[in-house]
Amino acid sequence: MIGPKVGAIVLAAGSSRRFGGDKRRASLPNGQLVVEQTTRKALEVFDEVLLVLRSEDDAFASELVGLLNHPNLQTFCAPDSALGMGHSLAGAAALISGWQAAFILLADMPFITTETLNQLRGEMLKATNDQTILIPAYQGESGQPVGFGNQYFEALRELSGDTGARHLIKQYQAHVSIIPVSDRGILQDIDTPADLTEL
Repeated sequence: MIGPKVGAIVLAAGSSRRFGGDKRRASLPNGQLVVEQTTRKALEVFDEVLLVLRSEDDAFASELVGLLNHPNLQTFCAPDSALGMGHSLAGAAALISGWQAAFILLADMPFITTETLNQLRGEMLKATNDQTILIPAYQGESGQPVGFGNQYFEALRELSGDTGARHLIKQYQAHVSIIPVSDRGILQDIDTPADLTEL
């Protein structure tokens, strides 16, 4: 790969408590699994994709590697996933190598378009420094994924608990850029089976 790399971390290590089952394996109307569609879109756009799964997901990881069949995909079964998203994200961030920036995608948001992901990747590549934080917004409402320049990778590696990286956004508000997009998918996550159909 020539030029700066922009990678994606797809977080799929949560417990799906509200869904009533493993929503990552739930089928969308097109037949794809929720986690499959989110990860496929990331692989279409980003230079490398790190898919973060639960500690006990070795078999599922192998299944997804076979299903997605992409050389730029790496899976990581977070050993302390039960302790919260922060722990899972920290473990994943420790595996990043050579990225200029990382976008953090939530596996249960499969309706974000590849056009939006391409727009965000392009904006990050145009950023003038490595301290940039990019947040997409639809009709004024902030959504996902959030992109972090590599100056924040060390802070991501130190996360813990279940708060994710929200405090970094608050702490470094001066470096945040809001990117307007025309994609409602940046707001639409899957909490219940009724959410499996795109609005």
